[in-house]
Amino acid sequence: MTPELTFKLASNFAIIGWLLLAGLPNARVTKLLIRNGVWPLILSGLYLLILALYARGGFDFGSLEGVTKLFANPWVLLAGWVHYLAFDLFVGIWETKEAEVLGISRWILIPCLFFTLMFGPIGYLLFQIVRWRKGGSHASI
Repeated sequence: MTPELTFKLASNFAIIGWLLLAGLPNARVTKLLIRNGVWPLILSGLYLLILALYARGGFDFGSLEGVTKLFANPWVLLAGWVHYLAFDLFVGIWETKEAEVLGISRWILIPCLFFTLMFGPIGYLLFQIVRWRKGGSHASI
């Protein structure tokens, strides 16, 4: 399997999770596979597998140059992408659960989910603003 094919499969896998989360949040399949964390767990396993099989040498996270060299390996770059997919989906799951607890409308939540999918921290920030305006006092992740 090539890094490109693995990228496409992982990305499509994540998109299925996001679509279920946004479109059918209370469906049995969504609760079983997405909301209980199975989807990000599978992506996390893929992340571990890619690093175990293809990451060689030391990791230099101490400088931008070191990270640039690290990501010159397409498999390590792919692992970084899968890292984003897993964590962003995890945050989206939390946002969905928190929105239900606080009574935040799905119509307000969906743009937050979109921005979390596309721009990670910006979506999280947007959701926190919505949450704060709603008077949410539950613990943040």
